[in-house]
Amino acid sequence: MTSLFYSPLIKYRVDVLPSSELKKENINTKALVVIGDGIDREKISEDLELNPLLVRIVDKDSSKEEVEYNKVVLENAWLADLAPVEEIKSIDRRSLLRGEVKRAKKVDKPIYLSEYCNGLYKACNVCEFSCPYNAIKVDKKTGVNIDYIKCTSCGLCVASCPVSAIQFPSLSQNSIFELAKVKGEKRITCYKNTKNRGVKIPCLAMLSEVDIVLLKSSGNLTFECPGCEFQDNLKHFIEVIKEYNERIGGISFYSPYEKIEAKETKELNTTPQSFYNRAEARRNISDELPYILFEVSIDNNRCTLCESCVNWCPTSALKLRRDSGVEEIDFDPKRCIGCNLCVNVCPESCKLEEGKTSEIPPNIASLTKVIKVEKSKSVNKEVRKLVGDELVRCRVCGAPIGSRKSLNHVKKIMIEKGASCEDEWLERCPKHRVEYAFQKQFSFNARFKPRGDLR
Repeated sequence: MTSLFYSPLIKYRVDVLPSSELKKENINTKALVVIGDGIDREKISEDLELNPLLVRIVDKDSSKEEVEYNKVVLENAWLADLAPVEEIKSIDRRSLLRGEVKRAKKVDKPIYLSEYCNGLYKACNVCEFSCPYNAIKVDKKTGVNIDYIKCTSCGLCVASCPVSAIQFPSLSQNSIFELAKVKGEKRITCYKNTKNRGVKIPCLAMLSEVDIVLLKSSGNLTFECPGCEFQDNLKHFIEVIKEYNERIGGISFYSPYEKIEAKETKELNTTPQSFYNRAEARRNISDELPYILFEVSIDNNRCTLCESCVNWCPTSALKLRRDSGVEEIDFDPKRCIGCNLCVNVCPESCKLEEGKTSEIPPNIASLTKVIKVEKSKSVNKEVRKLVGDELVRCRVCGAPIGSRKSLNHVKKIMIEKGASCEDEWLERCPKHRVEYAFQKQFSFNARFKPRGDLR
């Protein structure tokens, strides 16, 4: 949870100093780019009493462009002071005698921003599903909870969140957007790389397809992975790099186990801008590229057109259309952000053969879903029909009630529960259902006068 004093609109002033001038009296800002070789960021931060997440080191022979890139990142590091804190032991006995048993240290692990999430956690669990270390749990009442003991800072949750509600303190989503606006070739690696060249980020796996396209739109990209125990998390990232390199060129990747040479560069139509979150940026990518759009499919045999997915969709990517005696659910790929709300609210999903809902493992549950959302390799942006059925109208006033499937499903459930369900009652709007029940109880000649709106 952020406070009123922190906002992506805030820009930090950044000092750029050579290592030879690193004195406390020379530092006039919270953020610092240090130019030099063999520099320990943690020690410098401690000596200068700075947040280590607001200190970046670049090699002495780095280009002016590389210095500028790191400066842009720090200018937009508005989340650095909100980083989680861990306690470390004091160094010597003297500190212990003085009562300085522990010191606080900010760590670069993802933080949850409820303002960005804006209530999506009530039905969205994309971040939880993306974490291979079980460090994230989504509470339907309070939001996203991150277990920092289990968290490895792999960045997969950051890349997965469609609305940028999970971000790294050292590299905000806004930093990526602003960095993409600076023209020039960019070298991007992670903090584990001992060479201080280019722009360092927590892990390459934190970059989504949208981030890659935006960064590429302002110049060629070189990604470097030094190789570590988390290298398997880059499988999808590498797949995306290969696909984009074939289509638009200008992207290279180097690691101890994989080498991708940049192909001939093709011009992109996408123009980097200042966006609020990744969902907004996704809608502004005009180039036809895979993995940018999402594909939604619905099992026509199991869907009852209950309209839950339509009612819950936060972007109206799913819409109900009623026309000429037919009820349909249409899908607009340009609006979909891949939040999976439609999947999670579908009442027909995860039902066993006996017709009972059960808690089953995600890998098995995914096979029983009526609705599926996947990143699309195609670039079809046309609005299209997903499922349809006969539209039933009120027998009295003609108002639309719902699909034939949904009414049959309601009838089936009522009969299973031991309730009576006449078609004459079922195929009426709410007002005329009450009227029918009233007149059946007293007399069909009885005068029905509802006090309120029964729609």
